Amino acid sequence: MLSTFFSHVALAQMLMCILLLFRHCRGNLSVTLFSLLMLCGAGYIVGDLYTYAHNPVFFYTGFIAGNALPGIFWLTAQSVFADKTHIKPWQYALALSTLVLPLFAKLLQVTFNFELSDYIGAALIYFYVQIILELSLISHALFISIKSWRDDLVQERRYIRGGVISVSAAYIFLVIVLEQVFLIEWSGLDVIKSLLLASLITGINYFLFDTKLSVLFAAPEKVEEPQEEVSVHSKALAKITEAMEQEKLYQQEGLTIASFAKHLAIHEYKLRHLINGELNYRNFNDFLNFYRIKEVAIKLTEAEFSQTPVLTLALESGFRSLSSFNKAFKTTHGVTPTEYRKKHSHS
Repeated sequence: MLSTFFSHVALAQMLMCILLLFRHCRGNLSVTLFSLLMLCGAGYIVGDLYTYAHNPVFFYTGFIAGNALPGIFWLTAQSVFADKTHIKPWQYALALSTLVLPLFAKLLQVTFNFELSDYIGAALIYFYVQIILELSLISHALFISIKSWRDDLVQERRYIRGGVISVSAAYIFLVIVLEQVFLIEWSGLDVIKSLLLASLITGINYFLFDTKLSVLFAAPEKVEEPQEEVSVHSKALAKITEAMEQEKLYQQEGLTIASFAKHLAIHEYKLRHLINGELNYRNFNDFLNFYRIKEVAIKLTEAEFSQTPVLTLALESGFRSLSSFNKAFKTTHGVTPTEYRKKHSHS
């Protein structure tokens, strides 16, 4: 069968991907989570391929890996696509819940011979809670991926992210929505699923072989002060600098790379290349935040703004929340805005 063939191709590609990434896992959260995602995918395929063997090892491999997939996919999206270098404990706990709930139900069944199917109400509640939880995490993961894809300035990474997002969304829709929610049974569905998965993992492996690993997995590097010292050797760079330093466009709420390109009358592709290649930013928000933080840091040292709340300064500079501002400010200066103000306050 075609579905079996493509499933074996996908399995082989996942194992190859794990081998490619394994030696890079140490100290790199993104690589570790992505490798774990591939491992769960491989386990899910193994369980699906060898269910006919009636071997409990194959069953539980597929059961555990399949239920863990939505949560791991969510964590991976945040780390790989949103460039988060730290995942909070509650996020790990929420991701783990997609596995814990089915395991608890299975434990009840095995230990107490308790069958949920015998209790229609309980079965329905469990089914809808599980489905809603999985779809919520997956939808949020796709939202994160699409949002960060828009702001990503590294063209090679945008290509692979776009492919991963689109194919993953199609695959998840087929597996969860059509199969589990609408209970559609069609032999062609298995072929499409396995073909999508094999194509996705083959594409990822090709990318890992063809380019540097850091293009996909490295978090944005902290950008030092040299931005303002960059030699403006072209009219386009001069327009970018003027828009930031003179017009203070970074203060505009909801400014995107597309609207910025339109304002400058520069093609979006060229603007991405300039900000990434010439100014060394990997993410458009990091580029904006450099100027926002610079503005606030100056005001925190001036007597004129000594009584102005930090929140006001942050919002006026273009930040949408105090928490995101505090995090970005501390990453840049190593101290909180309040500590920075005290340190540089006038006597």
